[in-house]
Amino acid sequence: MFSLSSLFRRPADRLAGAAPGWLVETVRPAPARPDWAAMARVAASVTGPLIATLAAGRLTLGLLPAMGAMAAALADRGGSYRARVIRIAGAACGGSAGYMIGHSARGLGWWTVLVAVAVSVLSALVSVSGAAGSLGGLQSLVMTVLGLGVSFPQGPVTGASAYAAGAAWAMVLSVAGWPLRPRAAEESAVAGAYRALACLLERWHTGRAEALTAFDAALKKAYDTVLGARSAALGPDRERTRLVALLNQAIRVRNALISLIEEGREPAPEIAQAVASIAGALAGEGTAGRPKRLEAVSPALRAVCAAVNDTVELVSGSEVPSGQEPVREAAGPGARIGRLWQRLRYGHLARVYTVRLALCMGVAAALSELHWIERSYWVMLTVALVLKPDFGSVFARAVQRGIGTVVGAMLGTLVLFVVPYGPGILIPLALFAALLPYGQQRNWGLMSTFQVPLVVLLVDLLTGAGPRLAEIRLVDTLIGCAIVLVFGYLPWPASWEAPVGPPFADAVAATARYLRHAFEGGPPCALLHREAFDALADLRTVFQRALTEPPVVSRRVTTWLPAMTALERVADATAATAALTEHGRDAPSPQAVSRTAASLEEIAEHVRAGRPVADQVRLTADGPLEPITEAVRGLHDTLAGRP
Repeated sequence: MFSLSSLFRRPADRLAGAAPGWLVETVRPAPARPDWAAMARVAASVTGPLIATLAAGRLTLGLLPAMGAMAAALADRGGSYRARVIRIAGAACGGSAGYMIGHSARGLGWWTVLVAVAVSVLSALVSVSGAAGSLGGLQSLVMTVLGLGVSFPQGPVTGASAYAAGAAWAMVLSVAGWPLRPRAAEESAVAGAYRALACLLERWHTGRAEALTAFDAALKKAYDTVLGARSAALGPDRERTRLVALLNQAIRVRNALISLIEEGREPAPEIAQAVASIAGALAGEGTAGRPKRLEAVSPALRAVCAAVNDTVELVSGSEVPSGQEPVREAAGPGARIGRLWQRLRYGHLARVYTVRLALCMGVAAALSELHWIERSYWVMLTVALVLKPDFGSVFARAVQRGIGTVVGAMLGTLVLFVVPYGPGILIPLALFAALLPYGQQRNWGLMSTFQVPLVVLLVDLLTGAGPRLAEIRLVDTLIGCAIVLVFGYLPWPASWEAPVGPPFADAVAATARYLRHAFEGGPPCALLHREAFDALADLRTVFQRALTEPPVVSRRVTTWLPAMTALERVADATAATAALTEHGRDAPSPQAVSRTAASLEEIAEHVRAGRPVADQVRLTADGPLEPITEAVRGLHDTLAGRP
């Protein structure tokens, strides 16, 4: 039997049969504990404009700034200050533009249907440009709907300015620590990667696979954070280079530890203590200590000792070796526009979602013009929030949002019954706003549980509709979820497919590129290693999202799990063999490396084209390359016969 507690479970529980996947999909990976700083920041962002307008005797004038602050605060999802500012600015610009469009088109009758469809198409197209575009596209659609449906006293320009002012207030709170610690986010991300590495050693005998996956995810996040921060230096940025060097060292330690498995050895306790001290030193909790002198009697032990000792020296302030800054692809305006055009022109998935979003928004807007439902703009708002092309499973969001709305509407009704209209409403507003980041971290159901009463209370400040507003919100939201399922999910064959094949092929191809250069060393090899493991991390995300579809789809997705495990073995075997080769083991012949990489590339081509891989040429063992060829054979056998 379903219970509310299932809304709090993680997607990993899906594999253990804890609950249906469509009840546990997260918006972002679930944290170990609530982020109290983020919760306080969102509460202050939302209530700040309301307190200011209350002091001026015009509480309702704080509604639009509070909405802008809420959107901006939720757009702040961590990372470097530069990335945070860009995402918040995207949400602010999109919401302000959407309000101007919606308010200007209000009262135009059936023409508002065309406006809603046009804005939904533009929103979907802008979303493919990246994180800032996605947030801006969503907020433009949301505020267009609110501008069409809510009678705000402010005009188009005044209201848009008020919304932007609220977003600016939230941005100030988000970047308040920048003058004191401009590298705080990057340093924290690097320390988090080393904490995950220390956790891997702690869980070496119990839960090593999960800890290894967690480390790879933390490493990817750290690289994205460090490389996403714009350097303030005119020339080489020594601090940024040092952080990149620390992440490169974390890869060396990880691969050296995996090489111990190849030799049938275990990490010594001294190694675990040294890595824990490194993580503590990076977090400002002491100094890094070298491991006690160990007898390095094998290539794997030499690799581990060398990697850990070099990391201790780097943390202790030694000069950063040259060539640590990875080569990055040029990303000027022309290159970015070109990539965006390619996504729009050849992105079949983006085009399909654009049509689906436009169709559902058109149906919802037409329904609102029939005046069958009171405050039917909530229907359009639900469609906009549920049918977003880059937020995972549509089915899971619709079901979770329906469940969360039921609970949230009950909470909103209770608050409106208990708390009289007026300044006292700021207390529950602050509470629900503070809980939003936690709900956002967990899943759509819990986020809706906190978001619904918050929005209901904000709108009640303007309308004074009382407890009945929560009931209206509940009915309209359920109708919106039904529109999404009936018009945006069921009729589309792509909804019932498991989209694991293309990203799986990309991960195989990235692993093949890494294998071709794994024994050459240097920055290019480190970059290819990161690309391969990033592709594997992206594949896990796609797999996790696909598990949240109904059983008819998720059952097909689970058949990919053995192949994913086999591919991870290939990548780990490549990393371990490269570490062993660097510290004394014989290097494989270039011909054997080329044959094995070509085999992987052939697998990638077959999977991408939807052809079976049974006709692939079998590989023979070749001395130092035997662990890799054995892993590739296992991958081939797992995929044999699969179209």
